[in-house]
Amino acid sequence: MDGKGVGNRKQVFNITNLVDRQVIGVLPNLNQAQLRKQLLTVDLKLRQAVKEVCIDMDSFFPTIIKECFPNAKIVIDHFHVIKWAIYLLKEEKKVFQDINREKYKIDQYLMIPAHKLTHIEYNRLKKVFDKVPELKNDWKIIHQLRKVYWQDNRVSAETQLLYVIKLCKESKSKYMKDLSKTLVRWFEEILNYYLSKTTNAYTEGIHNHFERIERNHFGIKNIERFCKRLLFCLMPMVVFTELLAQRC
Repeated sequence: MDGKGVGNRKQVFNITNLVDRQVIGVLPNLNQAQLRKQLLTVDLKLRQAVKEVCIDMDSFFPTIIKECFPNAKIVIDHFHVIKWAIYLLKEEKKVFQDINREKYKIDQYLMIPAHKLTHIEYNRLKKVFDKVPELKNDWKIIHQLRKVYWQDNRVSAETQLLYVIKLCKESKSKYMKDLSKTLVRWFEEILNYYLSKTTNAYTEGIHNHFERIERNHFGIKNIERFCKRLLFCLMPMVVFTELLAQRC
């Protein structure tokens, strides 16, 4: 379950089946009460059958999920955890740029896992790290955070996550301390990744279709009509052929 901004401070909610890789629904701009009401219209047995719901770290969803899907565990998509950590690291980099009055063009390298950096890419990072050792230390913390998702089981992942939180708290950076608070707040939901290693990659891919369709229609005037258009464009071929056969 995820929300996607579509301009004018509006968003659509995309609900997908990550097992069968299908779009279940696209809902127009709704507040929490409206989204809850919409989800509660689904048959209780179906809602009780849901075991996991994967979301980003938006506080908009958890309360709704707990009420509408009573047997489901909330899983925080690991991509968003790493993305948030890198965002904080980039914000820290901006502070050092202002202090040293020098621009560090390393954003693209900060996003690459340490073991995937080429020799040239690492040397470009190293030039900055030699000037700003604090940034290097916090970059290493992000690498340790990635390792949370490389473990064999939840127990070892929990040990690694606790270690990362400890490193964040010991860091002198307020950005890493903020990261520690986020990791503590979503501790269980982050580790729920190890229930079945669920990710929201398919849902994020659907968002690319949203953007393409939005561009093809030169923006959005009627958001409800836009949601119907999205559902039609993302309709599984089996459903489409069945509907076509019924009209023939």
